[in-house]
Amino acid sequence: MPRDSNRVVFPPEGWTNSLAADFIGADQFGNGEVYDAQLDGAPLIRLIYDERDEEITVRCLRCEQQSQAAGRFTAYPMIGIISINATALLVPMNTPRIMRHLADRHEETLGGMDDVDFFNCLLDICGL
Repeated sequence: MPRDSNRVVFPPEGWTNSLAADFIGADQFGNGEVYDAQLDGAPLIRLIYDERDEEITVRCLRCEQQSQAAGRFTAYPMIGIISINATALLVPMNTPRIMRHLADRHEETLGGMDDVDFFNCLLDICGL
């Protein structure tokens, strides 16, 4: 059962998520819940859902981890942030950066899904 949120863009009736995901646990800094998403069984992206800000930070699992905070820790590079309460007009502003990174750096076309479908996949993974 999806949790309450300010989500305003929903998938059409009968929609199914093209991505599989695993719940990893709490973020190392207490900023939310972590999910790792796969496409066709291959690691794709890490989602960090921050309920307070109603945002999902998206990190690329296909890139090498990078040093962060002057070498205090390593993390996969952030490739975008999704606003949960984005309207249909704002979704194209939230998702293209992530999709473009996956296409340009990793030749990943996400099975041809569009930005709204991708947006719905990410929110569905986080139970929203």
